[in-house]
Amino acid sequence: MSVHESNTASPLESPARNLDDSGALALAETVPGERQTPLFWISFAVAWGATGIAQGVAGVAVPQLLKQWDAASASANLSGLLTIGGLATLVVTPIFGRLSDRSRSRLGLRRPWILLGSLIAFAGYLALAFAPSAAWLWIGIVLNYVGWGAVAMAQHSLFADQIRRRIRAIMSAVTGAAATVGILVGTMVTGQIASAGQAAMFLIPGTVAVVLSLTLFATLRDLRRTDPPAPFDLQSFIGTFWLSPRQCPDFAWAWICRFLMTASIVTVTSYLYLTISGRFDVDDPATISGLQTQATLAFTVCNLAFAFIFGVISDRTRRRKPSVLFGALLSAVGLIVAVSTPGVPIFLVGIALVGAGQGAYISADVALMTECLPSVSEAGKDLGIVALAYLLPNILVPALGFLLTRIGSPNGENFVALYVAAFVMAVFAGFSVLKIKSVR
Repeated sequence: MSVHESNTASPLESPARNLDDSGALALAETVPGERQTPLFWISFAVAWGATGIAQGVAGVAVPQLLKQWDAASASANLSGLLTIGGLATLVVTPIFGRLSDRSRSRLGLRRPWILLGSLIAFAGYLALAFAPSAAWLWIGIVLNYVGWGAVAMAQHSLFADQIRRRIRAIMSAVTGAAATVGILVGTMVTGQIASAGQAAMFLIPGTVAVVLSLTLFATLRDLRRTDPPAPFDLQSFIGTFWLSPRQCPDFAWAWICRFLMTASIVTVTSYLYLTISGRFDVDDPATISGLQTQATLAFTVCNLAFAFIFGVISDRTRRRKPSVLFGALLSAVGLIVAVSTPGVPIFLVGIALVGAGQGAYISADVALMTECLPSVSEAGKDLGIVALAYLLPNILVPALGFLLTRIGSPNGENFVALYVAAFVMAVFAGFSVLKIKSVR
């Protein structure tokens, strides 16, 4: 397969980089990423921040709207919506990755998906902004999740396409931190403008997120396929969703680690609004949003600090596993602290520890995954499979949350059980990384 950067007559033109027959770059340190403009590096981080804003919007606006419409059924309705959205992205995102690898667009391999995904996500915000009832929210949720799934696939693929191995950990920390800051911004802005109504909650921060995402489309010097891909093959297409754990054991263990850590944090973030309301007996939306913002701020500050500290350590030592293990176990400790008291201050301390653990984890997570990839030439497809580790928790966690929150609570307010489950998943995630042999 021959792939090179876009040679269209544009200011983004740059010399070609080819992949060898084995699908690996001839020199690990000569990936096209070193020839990006300074604006790319800024927009790359900004675009990850955009995905964080999207999470912040969904984490506040959707549960608040459901609680306003029907407080008694808010938890069940939220679980249903998250499951629908997760299922949609589970199906389409790996397919996007496969199509991205095969693309012969003059825009490149990844840029079309950044553009298309951003537009689909915006259509989702429009649908959410004017949905008349909970039954109609699913249309907006599906569009929004699918759109951001396409953007996330492209963003992850750029780690294999453009980011040199020796700086992947620090770039993982930068992008993870940007996403975390984005969540904080999305949470704060959505909570502040909630009184302006349903349309404002979704459209104002949602539009900002989409515009920021498109900055990456505008600045990326993308790879472009110059020869036709292999003919379509049904078996290969089905393989879009699968890599044999026996043939790629390290990739499988890295996937399991990512899945469990994602499930752990999704368990906390998806139900944070309702957790605060239920555990601390608060009904006022402004008060709930204020406490959620405090928790998100504590999470973010510690996340940023630990992400950069451990990102530097990981790149300097060329070791990924210690950061991942430490981060997972620290996150588990934070979850126990958060669930161990009915008081707000200790709860915030626990969330801060979870943030610190997540920061250490994300400092090496993406670097670890890309270094376990079977092939660079099919990075989009393989990172589409990686994306399943993000997407499956968005399906399984709501279903699990629906059951756990109802243990001894008909109204679904047993959030202690939810946090205990998140603790168990974080612990298993930490120890699963020890099974990886090819990455230190």
